[in-house]
Formats: sequence, C-alpha cells, structure tokens
Amino acid sequence: MSVHRRVFVASLGAIAAAGSPARAQTFPSQPVHVVVPFPPGGGTDALARAIQEPMQRSLGGTIIIDNKGGGGGSIAHDFVAKQPADGHWMVVIANNLPLYPYTVAKLGFDPKTAFIPIGFIAKQESVLVGSADAPWADLKAIIAAAKAAPGSVQYGTAGLTTPMHLSAEQFAMLNGLKLTHVPFRGTGPLVTDLLGGHIKLGMSSITSVAPQIAAGKLKPYAMASLERSSVAPNIPTFKELGAGDVDGTIVYTLLAPAGTPPAVVAKLNKALNEAVSTPEGKEDLKKRGFVPVGGTPQQLGDWLKIQEPIWVPVLKAAGIKPE
Repeated sequence: MSVHRRVFVASLGAIAAAGSPARAQTFPSQPVHVVVPFPPGGGTDALARAIQEPMQRSLGGTIIIDNKGGGGGSIAHDFVAKQPADGHWMVVIANNLPLYPYTVAKLGFDPKTAFIPIGFIAKQESVLVGSADAPWADLKAIIAAAKAAPGSVQYGTAGLTTPMHLSAEQFAMLNGLKLTHVPFRGTGPLVTDLLGGHIKLGMSSITSVAPQIAAGKLKPYAMASLERSSVAPNIPTFKELGAGDVDGTIVYTLLAPAGTPPAVVAKLNKALNEAVSTPEGKEDLKKRGFVPVGGTPQQLGDWLKIQEPIWVPVLKAAGIKPE
C-alpha cells in the first residue's frame, strides 16, 4: 500500500471514530419522538409523560409523545424499528419484547436485533380487579367459578403478552384453571369497560386503577407482585391468598433502533437516569404509582435476555400461539 493510500485510509478511520461523538454534540437536531405502544390513559402513557419534561431539560431539545396502539404493542415496535437510527426515535417497552416471536405470526422485525437498549425507566405492580357488579366476592370465588366451568371466567388486559396478560396466565397455570383472555388496545380502554360493567374482570397496572379502587368503583382481588404495593398496601398478593407466586411487575424501559450511535445512546441514557433519579423526579413518579429504576444500557440488555426462558413456559401452558 502506498504512503498516500495509507494516509487516506487512516483519515477515513479517524473520521469514523470521530463521527459518533460529533453526532452526540449536535444531538438532538430535531424533536425526539418517544413512541408509546398503547392509547392515552394507561400506565405506559402516564409514565412517558412523567419523564418527558425532565428529559427535555437534560437533552436541551423537544420530546414528543406518540401513541401507537395495537398488536399488544408490536405495531409501535415495528414502526420504531424502521425509523432512522439517529436517537430521535425511541419506544417504551414493558417486558414483552422478547416474546413477540411466540405471539405474532407475521412480525416485521427481529426482537433480538432490531433495537438497542437505552435504559430502565421505572416499574410498578399489576392488580386483578373486578367491575363494581362483578359476581365474585373474593379470589377464592373466582378460582371456584373457573374450576366449575373452565373458560367461563373472562378477564381483560392491555393486550397479548403484556405483563398483565402473562401474570394472569401464570395465575391460571399455578392453580389449574382455564381462563378466557380478552385483549384490549391498552389499559385505558380496559378500565373504561370495567367501569361500565362491560367486562367483569381485568388485570391492570395499579397506576391505572388506584383512583377507581379508592373510590369504590372497582373491586381489588389480588396484587400480582412478590410483595404488597406501596400505592395500595391494603391489597394482599396472590401468594398471601394461597394462589402462588404470581408476578406481573411491569418493568418499563426505553429502546432505540439498532445502529443508534453509542455516544447518542449514552446521552439518552444520561438524560433518562437524571429524569428518574432527582428528588423531584422520584417524588413525581412515586405520586403516579411508579418505582423509579434507572441503570445502564448493558444492565437492560442483560435483563431482556432472561425474559424469554421465564415466560415462554407460561405461554405454552396457556396454549398461546403466534397469530
């Protein structure tokens, strides 16, 4: 290789190495879109809007919340996977990304390669609730009804393979029940139908139903978590009620399209951690029913890898197949 050729190649390498930091310095150059996979009114939407303002301050740019419901969240993920990998597009996920191959027949993206982790946002518990006119006095009555007539007890959730859906099927598996799942396009529509008595039972994020429980408009049956919720400490867990270790803890995280420059990922992660770690941020999330988490992209990547072996057996026990 000639001297001139070596100098040219070396110059290209230097430009490539400097590209990512340079992009980070100019980022964001346009509004950053945070896509929520559910309609407005649910817990995921509330959380995205809680971190919107503090992340804007940290990034020095505008953040827009986009709601794209449907497909148990897969529609929003498919949309974001196809956006430019420049940091201006992210999606809020809640546990179910690794399970899409087991539930969605025609998936337009590969969950293992389409995204890059940004970081953990927060977590909250799920709760089994009934409408005001639900016919069951307690969890034992629900179990008895489901055993007496398999499939007769219907329950709603925000969608297929959401933590709420998985925990309800885990409850069924641990207790030898056959329940009928009614997926909604988000928690907001589910709560509306619960309040109207159109569906009698639902597994929801505690944030989305705590006010209605407090007002006596919804009946709480059991908390799907390993310990009682600080938001509703009077509601016992499934385990306390003898129904097993049912865990529907919803872990909310941020992902960006694969190929997003590392320096931009680092800047987004820093803004996210600042949003959930300040005293004001922590207090705001607590008031909304969330437990702030934070952490590194690597920690999120490691966590995503262990979800598949935990929940695929639950999917199989429930007879859930790609549709």
